[in-house]
Amino acid sequence: MVSKLSENGVAGFILANGALSGGGEEYKIRRKLIENNLVEAILVLPRDMFYTTDISVTLWILNKNKKEKTENIGDETHFHRNREREILFMDLRRWGTEYEKMYIELIPKDIEKIANNFHNWRKINYEDTYKNVPEYCYSANFKEIQANDFSLVPSKYIEFVDRDSKIDFDLEMKRIQNDFRALLKEEKQSQDQLVNAFKILGYEL
Repeated sequence: MVSKLSENGVAGFILANGALSGGGEEYKIRRKLIENNLVEAILVLPRDMFYTTDISVTLWILNKNKKEKTENIGDETHFHRNREREILFMDLRRWGTEYEKMYIELIPKDIEKIANNFHNWRKINYEDTYKNVPEYCYSANFKEIQANDFSLVPSKYIEFVDRDSKIDFDLEMKRIQNDFRALLKEEKQSQDQLVNAFKILGYEL
């Protein structure tokens, strides 16, 4: 596919998530793509987006020219910065809207937000328009990717919040204790009522 791109060609294609970190020939190809500055962005999509499979897949965006340039897109002029030693990671697994009770789709509002984030990251002076967001996106440089042995798994770069570490264990256990105490009390009351009902009918338990 890369060989078919023009000098300024851009391509997007979907692969199974295994391609992000696979070994053997996959590793060699992935590493070569990264070292040649061809990978622009990696977007992990939600599960259940396709009729034929329920797995989460990845959208790869390749760009043959990640250097600084000016580009006209529709009625807009985009001033792109040099992104040769960077890759944008986006985790969209929690995005989307349910349809047909079985599938997930990215609605136009989602797509617009994702596209804006991508274009803002590419802009000159992107520090004013783009920022890394935990559990959503991260701009990784070549050294970071190299340190991860050229893995393109987004979770190796995007910050994830450990909500469990913020839980007060003692306070939470006391809350659970009170809940169970109330539950057992209600159960005892129900048992007593049942015993009394049988006793009134002359069938003492």
